Amino acid sequence: MYETTRRGDELLVDVTARRLHVQADAVTLLTFLVALRLILPSQFIIGPLGGIGSPATLFGLVLLAYWLWHRLHRTHPERSAAVNGVALVFLGVVLASDAVASVRPIAADELNLSTLSTIGLVGWLGGLLLASDGVSSVDRLRDLVGRMAILGSAFAGFGLFQFVTGAAWIDKVSIPGLVINTPIYSITQRDGFTRPFSTAIHPIEFGSVIAMLLPLTIVFAILGTRNGRARWATLIPVVLTGLAGSLSSSRSTLIGLVLGIVLLWPALRRTQRIIGAVATAVLGVFVFVAVPGMVSTVSGLFAAVSAGDSSVASRVDSFAIAGSYVARAPWIGRGFGTFLPQYRIFDNQYLLGVVETGYVGLAMMLLLWLIPVVGVIRALRRTAVGSQERLLGAAILASCVVGGVGLAFFDGFGFPMMPAIWFVLLGLAGAYRRLLPARSS
Repeated sequence: MYETTRRGDELLVDVTARRLHVQADAVTLLTFLVALRLILPSQFIIGPLGGIGSPATLFGLVLLAYWLWHRLHRTHPERSAAVNGVALVFLGVVLASDAVASVRPIAADELNLSTLSTIGLVGWLGGLLLASDGVSSVDRLRDLVGRMAILGSAFAGFGLFQFVTGAAWIDKVSIPGLVINTPIYSITQRDGFTRPFSTAIHPIEFGSVIAMLLPLTIVFAILGTRNGRARWATLIPVVLTGLAGSLSSSRSTLIGLVLGIVLLWPALRRTQRIIGAVATAVLGVFVFVAVPGMVSTVSGLFAAVSAGDSSVASRVDSFAIAGSYVARAPWIGRGFGTFLPQYRIFDNQYLLGVVETGYVGLAMMLLLWLIPVVGVIRALRRTAVGSQERLLGAAILASCVVGGVGLAFFDGFGFPMMPAIWFVLLGLAGAYRRLLPARSS
């Protein structure tokens, strides 16, 4: 009797321990990080901490410490994805550029922004490294993709609410313990249509995040299909995200949406492609009927490129201006985060990156997403068309590429939300490459 009771107690303790482990695993922590970044308005910080007081940034630093603790206390060798090494080397280049900046004459504003930018980068790395090393299985990877799709749809839904009402609403929000660090972006219009930004800093950041998340929402909807019948709840994220992107009035967003769909297309079965084409056509008709004038506005955005659009001309002129700065510090740059917006807005993170971190920093920034993308492509070769593994890999691949290409259209690292989400996606690419051989064997 006593022995039976003792064994029962041991079993209860074991089950409880497993539940605690599941509740506190990397996927749960990363879900909380993404929720902090997408749901909590980016303008709010913990007042006494100043610019580094963003809850999402602080939690990212906690995740980095959590990852480092586990790496130091592991009991057996663990293989990490190549993206981890590239990310850490990129951080080393950033720190080297900061060191170079600190020994030259530098304005206080430049030094302050450089410090804040570097801390922000370290916080983003927390999400990347934990995602790459901490996701324990393909099933848990699928769980995280689904959660990101749901959170992204809430983010998109609030943007749609702003579009319909023509108001920001963020300026009416009060969160105990938090204060507004940066001015709330004033609602602007393009050809009479509101440009939403949801909880992001700016409409262009909103659009870039929407474009990155669309492939995840599409796969979430497909994986929600059982026996040929769709669970309608899984269709909501793709509808909200696709509609929000279509109404963003942003060239870069629309390019990102199309690029994401094109990259996802080869992983789909023929039936899925037909359904996707019909759904896209229905969405286009809905926008044409429900929002008169939006189609002409979108077409006008691209027609303006050939007509000498001022924003395009500014981006072209930026190359010559950037070249003069690069010539002064070609290899390590003038210092990460030291090129203030009042000097020039390049609207191209790669151009800004080569100014701040030189050719070495630019090379590492490109490798940061090209290497995990190549890793996912290699892993995809071992999967069957239409399988869960193929769809997950294709969605992560598409999202990573959309984010990397999107950085060519705006100074992405100057915003808090887009790079934080993108770094998590890069980490998921590393996790996919690490997990797939074990699943396929």
